[in-house]
Amino acid sequence: MFRGARKEELTLIADELGEIINPEMKVLDLKNLILNSDKYKTDKVFIDDYLDSIIADRKSKEKQERLTEQSKLEFEKIKLEQIKLEIELDNSNDEFGKITLSSAFGENVEAKLIKTSITLDNNSLNHPMDCLVAITDKLNAEALIPPSLYEALCSKNNETNENDIFAESVDSFTPFSNDENDAESGNEIFYVESDSDNLNFNSDYSKMKDEQNN
Repeated sequence: MFRGARKEELTLIADELGEIINPEMKVLDLKNLILNSDKYKTDKVFIDDYLDSIIADRKSKEKQERLTEQSKLEFEKIKLEQIKLEIELDNSNDEFGKITLSSAFGENVEAKLIKTSITLDNNSLNHPMDCLVAITDKLNAEALIPPSLYEALCSKNNETNENDIFAESVDSFTPFSNDENDAESGNEIFYVESDSDNLNFNSDYSKMKDEQNN
């Protein structure tokens, strides 16, 4: 009887029954005070149900408070994990570890790696390419790039060198004329500065002029 009832709940029932309550009374004293009450003996079922409803309401509130507290703890835990993840992401974006760089003079320098993007001025590679770059303030360290980007840079350099060689070859041609009429008319004959090419070209030119005269 009165199982699960607390002192404050028994005090509430005893007070509503009109009993005199001593602040020094314990739970057992309060139970006996209620059981010996004339009002309780008259309406025992109602008072028991009323006390049970008070106990059930209190337990329901306690359960809800526990769930609320657990929800808060879970939320704080998730929030903490999110903060840790954001910190890890920031660290991964800003720093991808460290490497040791050796200069030509034998000096070893520790440099951190960061991720960046490089865009090549090339129609076939018009999108940025991610690469890792070593950063240090002690020496001028070259960028560390993935093999695909290195091959693309080499390919671009080769194309540039071929264009430069072709341009130099065209610039190396020198105009000359073996005929006064050609010189007066402004017609220019080009030859390559190689001696063998020069002789062959002059020989062919002389044969062509002889055939025209005959």
